[in-house]
Amino acid sequence: MLFRNIDSDGDWEFGRGKSDLIKNNDAVGLDIKTRIQSWVGDCFFDQNAGIDWINRLGSLGQRELLELDLKRVIMQTENVTALLSFDTYLNGRSFTADYSVETVYSKSYEDKLILEL
Repeated sequence: MLFRNIDSDGDWEFGRGKSDLIKNNDAVGLDIKTRIQSWVGDCFFDQNAGIDWINRLGSLGQRELLELDLKRVIMQTENVTALLSFDTYLNGRSFTADYSVETVYSKSYEDKLILEL
């Protein structure tokens, strides 16, 4: 699997040929990250892809649904074979999701999503 790398501002990297691409486990991890950051209705060819961030963050009692949305997006990511761990934390106005997945490359990938509400 190849995936275009993203810079520190969240923009795609261009202009350096193959060095702008990442592969295998790192590509799966970046795919997960970009899919989690997608909003419902942003993708012109799949209006249901992404997370309904407006309703999940803008309404009370949405934490369980947000967790289910995150798990769904992670598990539906290409080349993810298992969700090994998933924990969320709410501290004041900061929401954190820690997750670890197994990939087709026989490796685990861990990452953290931090949202400041």
